[in-house]
Amino acid sequence: MLFRCGRRATLALVVLTAGCRLLRPIPETAENQSPAEAVETSRPMEATPTGVVVSAPLPERVGDLDDDNIAAMLLASNNTDISYARLVPSRAQRDEVRQFAQRMLTDHIGVNALLTETLAKIDLVAKDNLASLDMRDESAARRDAMRDLTGFAFDSAYIMNEISYHQRFLASLDQLMLPRVRNGELKTLLNSVRPAVAAHLAHAEQVWANVMTRR
Repeated sequence: MLFRCGRRATLALVVLTAGCRLLRPIPETAENQSPAEAVETSRPMEATPTGVVVSAPLPERVGDLDDDNIAAMLLASNNTDISYARLVPSRAQRDEVRQFAQRMLTDHIGVNALLTETLAKIDLVAKDNLASLDMRDESAARRDAMRDLTGFAFDSAYIMNEISYHQRFLASLDQLMLPRVRNGELKTLLNSVRPAVAAHLAHAEQVWANVMTRR
């Protein structure tokens, strides 16, 4: 993806280089314990091969998806993780968790700026649908569950939630947004975001392994 100049190129670099910085082999955890009980959700739960318990990957409700709905889903996805990251500074115990959260803030705010610029260029306005509204409701519930946690309880719950969130974000990109997007520039943006989301997931799994083995 080529961006022409100025701020757009800077923000694109944040998104497109995230994969190179973050994607690396993930060691298996020494323990099979999950803090899932600390973050209650209404979603079905399933276990991954590493023992991390995560929510089902796709939204339960989707409805029709036009480009304006897809833009709203991308915006809601980014705002969701921004809201989680903002809980971290006053609650986390580990510097590694704080650093991860800061990276999430930087990257997702950067994607939102790119999305805003793209929508202005193609004269499109984001329009909420069932999936984007459900994301907002779920993120509020998860924030409420984490808000009273501190120390190890918060660190483990936050990172478990980040693994779940990024798995679902990837699934939404691959199975909902990318297959249905029509506008070429919006599709290009989605394709540029995907490697960064995959890199964030790998980073979250690395932090999870460290949190669980170095308590």
